[in-house]
Amino acid sequence: MSEVPGLRERKKTAAMLRIQAAALDLFEEHGFTAVTVEQVAAASDVSPSSVYRYFGTKEQLVLWDEFDPQMDHLLGPALDVPVPLDGLRALFREVLEGMGPDAERQVARRIRIAMSDPALVAATAMHTYAITEVFGTYMAERLGRSHDDLEIQVFSHSLVGGLLGAIHHWHGTGFAEPFADVLDRTFVIFTEGLDVVEGRPAD
Repeated sequence: MSEVPGLRERKKTAAMLRIQAAALDLFEEHGFTAVTVEQVAAASDVSPSSVYRYFGTKEQLVLWDEFDPQMDHLLGPALDVPVPLDGLRALFREVLEGMGPDAERQVARRIRIAMSDPALVAATAMHTYAITEVFGTYMAERLGRSHDDLEIQVFSHSLVGGLLGAIHHWHGTGFAEPFADVLDRTFVIFTEGLDVVEGRPAD
């Protein structure tokens, strides 16, 4: 299911990871608000314009994920199955298992920073809405329905909201277990009907 990026894309990703790592170091030491893009650029040995060219905004230095481009390529095929939730579950499991412990720690680091600053919380909300629109577009095209179809909208918003809830749970429990395991349980909740069942053991 995975798609190998070309050399140019790999070089771009490597540069972005290097800049992001320097930015996260600064954000952890000084706080997100106190750090400027110019400081990130200096720490990364690039120009401020390069930072903006790669990331667009300061917030994206935290929110950007190296797997985002792969998701753009893989989301359509993952949804083009009889049960879209099964396809998505398999896709996320494959991506997460391919990350390795260092990459997962970096994701946890980004989440910790994102949860600590109001501007980043707001940016995360906008980022989440954009992802919801992507899911809705794919599902509408797959089913030949309007993007505003009620089932499409409820499915997309429930899915992305549930994934965001899984991230909050992972953060709130101190990243105590692999995120792939958290997502597996999240998809169980989806398939059981998004209900809180009395008597189910608490996490």
